[in-house]
Amino acid sequence: MKKFVLILTIIFLGVSCVFAEDTSEMLERQRRVVGDLARAGVAERDNGKVDDALRHLYRAYVMLQSLPSPSEETAKVGGEERQLSTWIPQTMQDIIGKVSFGVASVRNDEEDPESGVKLVELTVRYDGRPATTCSFKYATPSGESPLVTARDGMALLQLAPDVPMQPLKLYVEYLFKDENHADPELQPLLDAFKGEGLVANEFTVNDSKKALKADKREAKAFLAMASAGADEGIAKSAPAEYSPYAGLMEKIIWAINNRKYNEVKEICTPQGWTIFQRLMNYGKVRILGKATRDTYAFYPFRDEVMCRSVPMSFTFSNGRQFTEDVTFTFTKDQKLNSIGFSLGSIARKDIFSKQGAAWTDDKKMVLVNFLENYRTAFALGLSDYIESIFDDDAVIIIGHVTEKLRKVPGADGMRLAQTKHVAYAQKSKREYLEQLRRCFKSQEYINLRFTETDVERSGVGGETYAMQLKQDYVSKTYGDQGYLFLFIDFNDPDKPLIHIRTWQPERNPELTPNLPPDHPRAGIFSPACF
Repeated sequence: MKKFVLILTIIFLGVSCVFAEDTSEMLERQRRVVGDLARAGVAERDNGKVDDALRHLYRAYVMLQSLPSPSEETAKVGGEERQLSTWIPQTMQDIIGKVSFGVASVRNDEEDPESGVKLVELTVRYDGRPATTCSFKYATPSGESPLVTARDGMALLQLAPDVPMQPLKLYVEYLFKDENHADPELQPLLDAFKGEGLVANEFTVNDSKKALKADKREAKAFLAMASAGADEGIAKSAPAEYSPYAGLMEKIIWAINNRKYNEVKEICTPQGWTIFQRLMNYGKVRILGKATRDTYAFYPFRDEVMCRSVPMSFTFSNGRQFTEDVTFTFTKDQKLNSIGFSLGSIARKDIFSKQGAAWTDDKKMVLVNFLENYRTAFALGLSDYIESIFDDDAVIIIGHVTEKLRKVPGADGMRLAQTKHVAYAQKSKREYLEQLRRCFKSQEYINLRFTETDVERSGVGGETYAMQLKQDYVSKTYGDQGYLFLFIDFNDPDKPLIHIRTWQPERNPELTPNLPPDHPRAGIFSPACF
């Protein structure tokens, strides 16, 4: 492994400028990025991730326009050569056409009944199944609402009294203008491109002549979606075993619903209370559905018990809203010790479906628990936890992207194109943590999305695992997208240690010259490296 770390460091630090300034090489790289984005969009579509699929496809289409002859460009996607200028919009329209919404409940805001705010729980499906993720807006008197993101088929709307509900109009998002800063190379192109009419995306969720009301079938479906995260494919605790924990969960849910947070303190460990307070300050928190003893699912995890999973909505000062499945972990002494944001249904299934003698339920839970704690730590600013999971001598490689617009010849004269420069730097653990702590202080919220996961046991060093994650990092004022690679030692499951952490903004074919461009591991560090 030491040999690999040395090679990895040389590769990254020795290549400070990955993309040449030569025009022909620049155009070839742009074509590659367009193809990568298109293939990523199809992969996300197949996983029911409507928003990620549309985001990738739209960005592919925008970058396509920066090439000299967009209508002539093709790429191999899904095993076939595609005419991108027509295939991308058609594929986006097909995805949006398979989205559907249903009204599960409509109620007054219990916290402030005189405000006139209506809380509307929606089911969100893609191709007849709960959409893994889907982002949308709704019509307001002043235009459109902030972005709402549904997760595993569930979303909660908080409609002000002046929002018309006859009809209630929804718009599936594909532009993601608020997240243009997450892709600094494409940002100038995204800001300049007028893509509002590229595809039709308007939905009416009720008869325009009738008031918005719940559908009993949708209410039943919403309840099933809310409890779906409980079915993880591993052994649950028997009812008699989890009865005391069900009582604790009822107390926690009551405290959250009634904003009586101090009522939870007595059933928390010091660590659990700190994390619970951070969670309650992560925007405005609401619980989706009606959590009851019948919807709780408990799993033994080493000497603890996990309750998976409680869907919650988090809304921030700019109106941005996320839906998360939240897991609560208790000690054997029946104290709340940890809280985590779920990986999402696809990522969980990827790990829980692993077969073979090496993939015991306990090992699967260790991996899932680690990744959920990892993304939770970034969301809630738990820098002490992050410090504890990095080895003191960890190889931590950061990529910094700079870019500029330049004029290059095109079919219709001069046009604007992007040049990109990626400088890699190796950080010490101390330097990396200092940077993270500054970031946590400056951001109202951070949301990590792992849109692709690839995990394998490494075969070296005992219980060590290589994880490759496509990561979208979204905050109020900053964002980026790229490929995160982690090499982690789980020989002590209670004290996992990250030995290698790398990030790259996009695929680099020089890293995997023997793989075709449409291979899932092409151009990225992955478990195949070990």
